[in-house]
Amino acid sequence: MALTFSILDWKAWTPAQNDSPDVSVIPAMLRRRLSLLGRAALSVIMPLADTHGAMPLVYVSRHGDLNRTLGLLEDLAKAEPLSPTAFSLSVHNATAGLFSIQQQLTHNITAISGGDQELVPGLLESLGLCNGQTPRVLCVFCDESVPAIYQSQVNQPAQPYALALVLGIGQDWQLSPAGDLAGEFPAVPQALQLLDLLQGEGTELQLASNGSTWQLRRTQP
Repeated sequence: MALTFSILDWKAWTPAQNDSPDVSVIPAMLRRRLSLLGRAALSVIMPLADTHGAMPLVYVSRHGDLNRTLGLLEDLAKAEPLSPTAFSLSVHNATAGLFSIQQQLTHNITAISGGDQELVPGLLESLGLCNGQTPRVLCVFCDESVPAIYQSQVNQPAQPYALALVLGIGQDWQLSPAGDLAGEFPAVPQALQLLDLLQGEGTELQLASNGSTWQLRRTQP
């Protein structure tokens, strides 16, 4: 069954656009606690939240704050005490939690680690939240480069990026299952493939997810 929806607004950051995320909207006390991943995510989340108001948040990241986690593991290997702050900020949903606390939000927050096929799980979770009582959902996809020690273990080049979408009820986009997994898929994060689509490069994507192929297409210009 095809799911239809609208992308009401979006914002993205990649190093190709700017060397570092614009964190001017992030309060200084919060900014000091953020890694590159957190700054990238909040640089796209906060302007959309300011424009569209409070709404549920779906936070999607393949690796999370892996650089911070590696630092904790290295401290353990040296038998050094762990920093409670670093530990609390290393959990997968830490950035989403900091945003919620700073904004004093009471809306639902979901954190997803979808591997290298993160786009369909993130969209399905977001669209499942869209209904008459929740007409808009903020969905963010973000990641950063993995530490050198892990680079041989990933199946696509990891790169820093953040893409936030305000999703709502509508007919502008369609997501539908397209059968069993078949064919080759680009070795590029799916969220960046969607960013190309949002910038006018093509009208549809073929996406791998959990052994199946999905089609995401723009139905209206």
